Amino acid sequence: MKSKKVWHKGVQFSAEVAPFVSRMSLVDDHRESLLRLQGVWDSLALLGQMSGAAADMGGTRSAFQALSGTLLDSLARRLLDNCVSRLRGKAQVAIDILVRNLFERTADVGFLAADGPLREHVTLCADPQATPEQQAASRAALEARFRAYVAKYSVYDDIVVLSPQGRVLARLDRSVADAAPCSDPLIAAALRPGTPFVESHGALDVLGGRTSLVYASAVGSASGAGGVLCLSFRLADEMRGVFRQLLRQQETGDRTVLVLRDKEGRVLQSSDRWQIPLGAELPPVDRNQRLVFAGRDYLAVATEATGYEGYCGPGWSALALLPVEHAFGTAAHEDDELQQDFAALAAGLDTRELFDAELRGIPLEAARIQRDLQRSLWNGKLRSRLQPDGNGEFAVTLLNEVERTGQQLRQVFEQAIGNLQNSALAAVFDEVLFHARLAIDIMDRNLYERANDVRWWALDASLQQALQKASQGDAAAAQREAELVLRRINGLYTVYSLLLVFDRTGRVVAVSDPAQAPHHLGRQLDEAWVAKALALRDRERYVVSPHEASGLYAGRPSYVYATSLPSPGDANAVVGGLAIVFDGQAQFAAMLGDALPQRSGATGLFLTRSGRIVSSSDEERWPVGATGPLSAELLGKLVAGESRSIELAIDGTVHAAGLSLSAGYREYRRGAAPAAEDVIAVVLQALGPRLPASAQDDDASGFLAPQAQVKGGKHIDIASFSVAGRALGLPADAVLEALMAPRLVALPNAPGALVGMIEHRDRMLPVIDIGLLLGEPACGGDSLVLVCRTPSDQAMALRVQALGQVFSVAPEQIHPSPTRTGAAGPTRLVRGSGAGMLSLLDMESLWAGTAAAAPLLDQEDEAGVLLLPQ
Repeated sequence: MKSKKVWHKGVQFSAEVAPFVSRMSLVDDHRESLLRLQGVWDSLALLGQMSGAAADMGGTRSAFQALSGTLLDSLARRLLDNCVSRLRGKAQVAIDILVRNLFERTADVGFLAADGPLREHVTLCADPQATPEQQAASRAALEARFRAYVAKYSVYDDIVVLSPQGRVLARLDRSVADAAPCSDPLIAAALRPGTPFVESHGALDVLGGRTSLVYASAVGSASGAGGVLCLSFRLADEMRGVFRQLLRQQETGDRTVLVLRDKEGRVLQSSDRWQIPLGAELPPVDRNQRLVFAGRDYLAVATEATGYEGYCGPGWSALALLPVEHAFGTAAHEDDELQQDFAALAAGLDTRELFDAELRGIPLEAARIQRDLQRSLWNGKLRSRLQPDGNGEFAVTLLNEVERTGQQLRQVFEQAIGNLQNSALAAVFDEVLFHARLAIDIMDRNLYERANDVRWWALDASLQQALQKASQGDAAAAQREAELVLRRINGLYTVYSLLLVFDRTGRVVAVSDPAQAPHHLGRQLDEAWVAKALALRDRERYVVSPHEASGLYAGRPSYVYATSLPSPGDANAVVGGLAIVFDGQAQFAAMLGDALPQRSGATGLFLTRSGRIVSSSDEERWPVGATGPLSAELLGKLVAGESRSIELAIDGTVHAAGLSLSAGYREYRRGAAPAAEDVIAVVLQALGPRLPASAQDDDASGFLAPQAQVKGGKHIDIASFSVAGRALGLPADAVLEALMAPRLVALPNAPGALVGMIEHRDRMLPVIDIGLLLGEPACGGDSLVLVCRTPSDQAMALRVQALGQVFSVAPEQIHPSPTRTGAAGPTRLVRGSGAGMLSLLDMESLWAGTAAAAPLLDQEDEAGVLLLPQ
């Protein structure tokens, strides 16, 4: 079903773009140019009809008008689609990055709620025999432990432990006074049996009345559920980072506003609180992607979370808004240098896979109309020779003005089509750059969690005590106790293939996966990272292996994070180490899958500086460990946080490539020195194969007619045309008219260049393909056909590629050819006003060669009708 059209200033636009057309200066500029030139055309056509000096151009004018509407509507829809696509991408990324982050929080609260010292403190607080001094000392020790945890995870601004009655038992932020017992429903919800965690957003009195996103979980004690652990997440801080990464307003001048909304549509976070304040209730986005708020029109896109590992977050959504007055004013067409680059790229590409059918069809239709116009004008100039002196001269002058107006129309069309193609290409290059930044941002955030996890879990007292037993010779007890902890953790954090602990000699004591235990228990680890981990004494430090094949990951490449386990009684002593094996193959593939644009032909890669592939969304073509499509020289020049888009040819196909080098996230790798293991995200989008050089050339020869040197009124009129880039011509009195690709009747067993017959004014005429006659490729079925007559009054047709000029020269300007007679008979030469040369063909020779090849062609009845064999 076709979209309903809406009139706007004399042009019909699709209903979805009509509300925005007045804001699209590019569309309006082209509309005004086209309408102005069509007005000139109308005046010329009227003058020609009144004088009888020119043919009726009404059909061509109507075709141009119809195509003008299609072109302007297509341009408007392309601008709108590009803008909406960018907004949708930003909104989707904003909510999905947040949900990925919050998924880690659901695991954190479950891990920390099972912490041994935390459970002991809760039990102590519930013990009526415990003294206030004992409880105070236990609380101080637990709060110090909280500070150690948060030193690794800066995503929390408070950790609070509550009794089942809501009394504060311990907290990280001591600047908040312990208020009256908390009565928030999240306590009862967290204590409900079978509830792994509760997430709640709102104002909590236990947090001093401030609004926060809190994750809560029950804390067990010797007598059952002894309390509730609450982790207060830095939501505002996290969203500021997300907004800053996605908008990059200082670099790009982006006017987009990103908003996080709750289930009821209230604004929780905003990138611009002056435009969209917190707590505002925004109206729904209408079907035209428009939203009106505070008297201002916005282009708007709302997105829900796609989910991560089955978790979809608190049910929130993201909204991207762009004031309509800024939505279409900063496009690629305003950068002249960039426009030239895109124009050159589009001219040399087969973009049928990139542009939709309508966009591909517009330049073809414009070329068809232009060829039809050129043919009409060419025919008109031929006819003008038959008019009386004065009228003929006036007709030529009028036709030249029509031709000039047609050329101006063509230039506007070409410019508008160029803007369409540039807009489409700019959207692709913007897209791959945006998604490369997204891929590396997701990776940085993910590996940030890995670097923190290993240090968090090394603080687990149960693991420390288990390894101490191993050092004392009780290996069985150490294995049993450590495995219980490792399995519980691995069940919460599903991004790991294996967790393991090893003793001070590097021998594996316990693993998280029973299925892998036979392969690893008792194994002596000799990788370089093992000794480095055991040497650590700073609880804030960790080591990570190079991305390489590991026996802990079935011989596949991945990262292993490790740190030392301190002795329970002496923080400066080490009882062993903890290693976590990242499930790199699956997780990196998931990151790339989440980051790729929703466009066919897109590929994502993670590469090292040397160009080695860390992960690939197309492992069949780009397997992990192989060398990627980008040179080490290019990758080695990138600096931390740098992003760029480039044009890249791979196996004959041109790609738009977005590159982004890791800059780290929060404390993770911020300011790290360049290293061979730095990771670059690459997003590739196939644009199409390069066109052969011949396909990029125009059929026209570029020949410019010379200035006529007419003496004594003598002159020769020449009708010029081109074939395979060669300028050719015939005496104008030998050409009756040019036809647009008439239906061709095949002639069985026809020789050489005789390609068939056409019907013309009740006669059948032979058709000679001039390209074949001259030993060039055939002119093709959609070429022009010239109806000609020899001096002896024999009619025939010549198939050519493009029409040239109809011009006059003095006899002295025609020179004999220095070469031998060719397939087209003897030729003469006319030198152009530039360096070009035109070959003037001989009609009698053309006919003689045709008739000799097919004798039946010269048999006509008394009425002059060509006789065909039965």
